[in-house]
Amino acid sequence: MRVELLCTGDELVTGLTPDTNSPYLEARLFELGIKVTRVVLVGDVREDISRALCEAAARAEVVIVSGGLGPTSDDFTAECAAKAAGVPLVEDARTLQFLRERAAKRGRELTPNVARMALVPEGSEVVPNPVGAAPLFIVRMDGCRLFFLPGVPREYRALVDGEVLPRVRTELEKQSERTHRAFRLLRTVGIPESVLDARVAPLAAAHPRVVFGFRTHAPENQLKLMAEAPSQAEAEAALAAAESAARAELGLAVYGADGDTYTGVVARLLTEARATLALAESCTGGLIASQLTAVPGASSFLIGGTVVYTEQMKMAWAGVPAELLERHGAVSSPVAVAMAEGIRAACKTTHGLSVTGFAGPTGGTAEDPVGTVYCALATEGAPTRCERFSISGDRELVRLFAASYALELLRERLLTAPSAP
Repeated sequence: MRVELLCTGDELVTGLTPDTNSPYLEARLFELGIKVTRVVLVGDVREDISRALCEAAARAEVVIVSGGLGPTSDDFTAECAAKAAGVPLVEDARTLQFLRERAAKRGRELTPNVARMALVPEGSEVVPNPVGAAPLFIVRMDGCRLFFLPGVPREYRALVDGEVLPRVRTELEKQSERTHRAFRLLRTVGIPESVLDARVAPLAAAHPRVVFGFRTHAPENQLKLMAEAPSQAEAEAALAAAESAARAELGLAVYGADGDTYTGVVARLLTEARATLALAESCTGGLIASQLTAVPGASSFLIGGTVVYTEQMKMAWAGVPAELLERHGAVSSPVAVAMAEGIRAACKTTHGLSVTGFAGPTGGTAEDPVGTVYCALATEGAPTRCERFSISGDRELVRLFAASYALELLRERLLTAPSAP
């Protein structure tokens, strides 16, 4: 089944608002084994929308359109749909009554601009909106069905899940010959995209039913595996074999899959180990603490942290000796070690994690230029580990990767340490 998405609105083509509806629907359709063939963004120009509708309907069996169904002057998708289908706009009585009752409940009168949301192309199938005002309507053009949905994400998702996907699934099941797909996203850290590609390249020949793809989402790189086969069972078997081979090749670099998040995985490992953590952050400015506390239940393992941005605070809050700072400087291995050990001792935790570095754009030395970061991990009953990293990029990227490298020291130790009794 060929499916295309068409999203309307000037806000989408000027960068004011990101398109969050398409990725949501693409993922949901892929669960049905449907890979969207095209996503088109169109601004608020009547001729452009009408033309895009006709072109999409000529190519696809299903087109799902979002946006332009509201009450304002730039909401004219229904008008464009009627023009593309060659039919007039008509008033849907059930929608009009719903809009009247909705206005009355709010102590208002139904205004003409709101009443416009009851206008749909003649012959449309109209479906009420369970969480909003503008309805879903479905138009047939030759061999294509076009679904028109409001662009408000909450309304869009409710109608996608409750109305669009069940209809698409029903049509899909009627097809005697179809391609079944299975998908896995393997998430990796600490391995550049080019290296990831080179390491898994030999696997492609051994798994001909699986397409290997790549995506960078700093600070991680992702391996996309998509299996295609005549049956779902065959697709899932092919995917499982390719995934197993990829995990064996990449080892600890794979931190999770699909919806896993890096901090969520680290949080789970800390919780399973019944371990606690304290943080001493300099150049990351609390970024690690922010990432970890975004995970529900972080209070069970994160005891506390401090932003020790100056030498004075490194001494006062992380217990770094003054002579270490004077001898080695704030960005150095000895200071990073002292920060990790000092914060662990102060907070009485299982682990103490520290990071110090030159995020730029100024600072740095000949030995440690901008982008140099030292991360250290102090663990109860184990030697303190410290690593030096050279990170390329702007200030934001240096801080982002510094936080990731620090957490990776912790993840590796949690994966290799003996289990808690």
